[in-house]
Formats: sequence, C-alpha cells, structure tokens
Amino acid sequence: MSDLHARESSSPDWDGPVIDLVEEDRVVGFAYADDDSIFVEFHLDDDGQPWVFDLADLQRVLDTVYAMLAPEGAEIGLAGDDPVTLDGHPVDTLATEFDGDAVRRGPEDEGFYAIPVVGRMIRRCGDLDLAIATLEGFGLTGEDGVEQINEAMANLAAAHDGEPWAAQVAGCNVQAEAVLERWARGPEMAIAVEVMDSSGDRFVL
Repeated sequence: MSDLHARESSSPDWDGPVIDLVEEDRVVGFAYADDDSIFVEFHLDDDGQPWVFDLADLQRVLDTVYAMLAPEGAEIGLAGDDPVTLDGHPVDTLATEFDGDAVRRGPEDEGFYAIPVVGRMIRRCGDLDLAIATLEGFGLTGEDGVEQINEAMANLAAAHDGEPWAAQVAGCNVQAEAVLERWARGPEMAIAVEVMDSSGDRFVL
C-alpha cells in the first residue's frame, strides 16, 4: 500500500473546496467539484513523467475524495460494492490485520501502535468504511509501561458529529492523518486508536 492520501486544501483560482492528492509529502494532483461533477487532475513528476499508482490505492483515495466533495447523502464507491471483511464486521478485519503490529498491550488488551502503523491503519479504515474516532499518544516506559502524553489527544469523532456518515469517515480520517503529521515521531511514542462504525459503535484496537 502506498502513502497516497487526500488532504483538504484551497486554491486562489477556485471558489469551491479543493482536495490535494498527496504521496510522501508531495502534492501529485488535486480534485474539485464543478456543477454536478467531480474532477481529478494529476501533475507530472519531477522528470516530466506521469505518476503511477496501484489501482486499489487509487480507488481508496478517490472514494475518500468523493465523500469529501459529493453532495450530502451521496453514496461513495461503485454501485453494489460493500467493504470486504473477514469475520462479518469491518473492525474484525482491521483488528486481524493490525493486532500483530502493536508495540505494547495495556491491562485491558488495548493496543499501542507506532505512528507509521497508525498511518496505514487510517488508510485501511477508508477501505473498510470505518472512521478514526480518537487518537491518544503515550510514551513507552520501561519494558511494559506506558505514560499518557497530555497534549497528544485528538477527538476526531466530536469534530464531525452529526455529519452524514460518508463525510464523517472522510473528515475523521483526513484529520487523523494531519494529527499524526503534527505529533512527534520518536521511537518512544506509541498511539492508542479507537475506531467507529456507521452505527456509531466505538472499538478500541
């Protein structure tokens, strides 16, 4: 999976919202809505060649872009498509894929994950129609201890409460990626993750 993701932006040449498409901190294209259509434009790379992306990664990001720009109530993805899950619920799929990546487990089996792993987790949530509800930073202490970092707490769900579900997924997950970029990336920091499904249920991973 590549680092391709969507990020809210703006342009002096366009009155409406603009979504940047970002790969490893480089803006490789942008998307915008015009009348009843959504358009995506890609830049050339530094060598004047077109960017190449894995189709699954590109579809994931385009679904996110659509959710961010589409009118309220619009459905994302292809007609008839449902998230692919392993055990009947998308959280089961997410947990199965990432449980082994936890750098530490708490007393109630809650996981603490390195920032790069959480970045991948956020992008996978977009595939599974899940939203990142909260992120909380902890410092790793000793062999098995964790200590909360007071300034490293983000309640993404609260910021998007009441929005249509597609917009909540897009908004929470894009904001979660931005939060990770702001937080320190030292090896002693780990993140606790809580996700939310379309019914509003929350799950600590």
